[in-house]
Amino acid sequence: MLLGAALAAPLATAAWAQDYPRQPIRLVVPYAAGGMTDVVARVVGQRLGDALGQPVVVENKPGASTITGADFVASSRPDGYTLLAATNATLSANPWLYKNLRYDAVKSFSPIALVAVAPSVIVLNPKVPAGSMAELVQLARAKPGSLSYASYGNGSSAHLAGEMLRTRAGIDVLHVPYKGSAPAKTATIAGEVSMTFEPAFTGAPLIRSGQLKAVAVMGGKRSDALPDVPTVAEVGYPGMEMQAWVGFVAPAGTPQPALARLADEIRKIMATPEVQKQLVSSGAEPVGYYLGDFAAYLRDESAKYKAVIEEARIKAE
Repeated sequence: MLLGAALAAPLATAAWAQDYPRQPIRLVVPYAAGGMTDVVARVVGQRLGDALGQPVVVENKPGASTITGADFVASSRPDGYTLLAATNATLSANPWLYKNLRYDAVKSFSPIALVAVAPSVIVLNPKVPAGSMAELVQLARAKPGSLSYASYGNGSSAHLAGEMLRTRAGIDVLHVPYKGSAPAKTATIAGEVSMTFEPAFTGAPLIRSGQLKAVAVMGGKRSDALPDVPTVAEVGYPGMEMQAWVGFVAPAGTPQPALARLADEIRKIMATPEVQKQLVSSGAEPVGYYLGDFAAYLRDESAKYKAVIEEARIKAE
């Protein structure tokens, strides 16, 4: 009897995988509509639905620094029909900023695919007398506390980028939190603060027009939008990388065949020039990490964010 059950289990799993999906899939975006995460989710989700033969319905559940949407998916049935468009805030920063999360960044989710990144660029008000990373650091050391940086609020990616710059470069700069990326960017252009950290693609037009001045890209490679701007590693600060990213995860316990099918279809979608072009136009750089590779990426990102948050003693608002 036990032997029969053992033999039947793989057959049942294979049959289930062949039949998946049998109904629409819900893709939860933990942000309001219109942002980079929402655009990426809709671009990939529409084509994923076409490939699977079932609609992928994007559902926006913003709130509490992505915690609302993440909680919803973490507590959903692990059957392959509820997914989360996760970001660095959701899985890399929040676990170290909030002590009473109901979800666990590692144990509550199964990674499927990382599809897009948006590296931050260190941008200055044009009147700041520094045209390079070396000159910026030299100026900050010569006049401690005279420079300031705008963030999107305590615990935001710009705040973490600023504290990474402060601690790794050994400089004294003042943190000025704003309520969102647009006010932070406006304040930098107006000269209310010395600098901020702007995603490469959205910052490129402002840099080309002279409204902002770029000194380094906080990514692993130069941005296609700003090919003349060096990376932080090129200017002597390897490891000082900070970039937003978007990936897809499912509740922990989701059957492996479902995860594999989703990853395989997303891999095919990401290889199409049309999708790559659409993601670039939304401010994202297409990438592809799947299943185990995405899980390894998440571990590295989590360790990096933990180090920055603990070193700078950052606390969420």
